[in-house]
Amino acid sequence: MNADFSGAQWVALSFVFLGIALLVGALVRRYTGFLRTLYIPVSVIAGFLILLLGPQVLGALTGTSGIMPPPIAEVLSRLPGLMINVVFAGVMLGKRLPSVRAFWRESAPHFILGSVFSFGQFALGALAVAFVLKPFFGLPDAAGSILELSFAGGHGTIAGMGEILHSAGAPEVVDIGLGLATISMITGVVGGSILVNYAIRSPRIPVARTARVHPARDAEHFVAPNSGDTNPPDIGLGSISRSFGAIALAIALGLLILELLRFGANALGSDLFDDFPLFPFTVIGGFVVQLLLTATGKEELVERRTVNDFTTLALDILIAAAIGTMSLAALGANVPSLIILTVIAFAWSVVGMLWLGPRIHHVDWFEHAVADYGQSQGNVATGFILADMADPGRTTAAARAYGYKQLTYEPILGGGVLTALSVPIILQIGSAWFGLASLVVTAGLILWGLLRRRSPG
Repeated sequence: MNADFSGAQWVALSFVFLGIALLVGALVRRYTGFLRTLYIPVSVIAGFLILLLGPQVLGALTGTSGIMPPPIAEVLSRLPGLMINVVFAGVMLGKRLPSVRAFWRESAPHFILGSVFSFGQFALGALAVAFVLKPFFGLPDAAGSILELSFAGGHGTIAGMGEILHSAGAPEVVDIGLGLATISMITGVVGGSILVNYAIRSPRIPVARTARVHPARDAEHFVAPNSGDTNPPDIGLGSISRSFGAIALAIALGLLILELLRFGANALGSDLFDDFPLFPFTVIGGFVVQLLLTATGKEELVERRTVNDFTTLALDILIAAAIGTMSLAALGANVPSLIILTVIAFAWSVVGMLWLGPRIHHVDWFEHAVADYGQSQGNVATGFILADMADPGRTTAAARAYGYKQLTYEPILGGGVLTALSVPIILQIGSAWFGLASLVVTAGLILWGLLRRRSPG
């Protein structure tokens, strides 16, 4: 390619490259049955295609840069940290906000169990790093929260934490996390499918797919995502432009919040927020924008359907670029750590689901708990996939309650503010103390769930 291209032209060509990679990934998935069976997203396939055809594989074999020029590789490596802001800015946009009582009644068990999974991942991962992976395999102490970052958080969260991990002198943690996030997609769907089939065959577990259960209760409290008014006010902007503007405003508000926190922390002599990522605050920005739309009766200006189009595209770009540029050398040098952390995360989610699921969820425990398992192993979509496997007719309230959960869980954990704070905290107190503190919080959450189970409401 022309080496005289300007920086802007290389950026444009990088998006062309990504678009073609996604199309090829779609074709590969279309004609590869086992990838469809495992629900492997096209973006993951595209990411591996970029990785294989780039400088680390094809380039190493041919002594070239592969089919990806170095300037394009440089752009792709920076995209995940930018795209994650778009993904999180759209979490709350285009959704009619239900009353506090309505959504908490149904979502509380999901929030509690999801938080148990996340803090358990914090605890087990940090203790494993402090007492096994750091002394025996040389994994940096900064990797203490890697399990929650990669399994409950996913590719976007890992990418968003890249700057602070690089500043901490632990850039390999980003590549390890991307590897774990990719593994988690497989363990989430495959492990979840095994659990659903086990439940179907077990006489001790009633599953909506095979058993006649009561219909979902309190259906009148369900608030469907805003699909938009067919005749919205004429403000001179189409649906796509309005949604783009709302996302941009959410990001701007998130940036304002972060800058105010940095100013306040610096005034107190702290640099806590200097390298703090932006994306957790874009959720808050999106919530503020949606709250204003609801308060002014203008919800129809931003359609959830269009917001989903933007965030889905951003997530596809993020995952493909992150996987396509992750370091194979870093993964190869940390295979024991990858195996140990994967076993810990998978075992924790399975045990937590089977033991805590029926003790925290009041009714239809399996349909509800398997969704939380999916999110702890993969992402929000994995949870919905598994909930639909167990209850394809949605005769229980599982899918609805699990959707409500995201209003409280996502801004805090699984890529939220506490997830982002985990690395700065570990840098201050170390993985051992962070793991012990997380263990205490996990125990407290379990106790809360058990007590609430006895006295629902």
